[in-house]
Amino acid sequence: MNSFFNVNIEFDHKLFYQTIDYYINIKKKGYVCVVDGNVLTTAQKDLDYRNIINNAFLNTCDGSSIAWLAGRIYNQKFRALSGPEIFEKYIESDYKQTLIGSDTKVFETIVSKIRTKGIVGDNIKHIPLPYLPVNDFNYEKISEEINKDVPEIIWVSLGAPKQEIFMSKLLPYLNSGVMIGIGAAFNFYTGELSLPRKNIGALRFVWLYRIFQEPKKQFKRAISYIQILPKLWWQEKQIKDSKNKRLI
Repeated sequence: MNSFFNVNIEFDHKLFYQTIDYYINIKKKGYVCVVDGNVLTTAQKDLDYRNIINNAFLNTCDGSSIAWLAGRIYNQKFRALSGPEIFEKYIESDYKQTLIGSDTKVFETIVSKIRTKGIVGDNIKHIPLPYLPVNDFNYEKISEEINKDVPEIIWVSLGAPKQEIFMSKLLPYLNSGVMIGIGAAFNFYTGELSLPRKNIGALRFVWLYRIFQEPKKQFKRAISYIQILPKLWWQEKQIKDSKNKRLI
């Protein structure tokens, strides 16, 4: 991974998937963050949260505007890899998996969809959580339930920034397993939420699409993200220019 806009991001999709599979195969524990506009914005304002993101063994960019901006600065073609894409790839695999968050109805809908594709789905479990502040969960108790089942992938759907903090607190108690903070991917998979079908160049404008689907939740996040973009652009350009000067 390389640092972009103060957070570590892996833009190589093939390497991203290879790294997850490698961690699973050697039974190494860790967590993966999906960096969208909300995560990036929060990481600029909260240094503790930024450290949590950068302590992940792997991060992906779930924002075409982030990928486009980084590509423009570094003259490279970067493409976002969204949480829903990652979830769909692995939830239909043979890996043993645990879903944390959301409710039983959503979980049952996920399993039902998997079975329409000829997949049994017996390798997937669900742990619903009470609605609590992130510091109030009994992480030791949650880990006991997870460790008992020995999942290879642990999906955490609590929304950012809560899910990333949750993963960092749960990690010390786990014996193994790759945690992935996946946001609303469960709901995208079930069809409750949908992604835009068309792009404008490299931009998908998922954030704009979601404002219409969840206006109260997404509008404030989108405004905060847009407001920091000029500063992020300028800072990253300074970093790039500084690196280029050292090479001369």
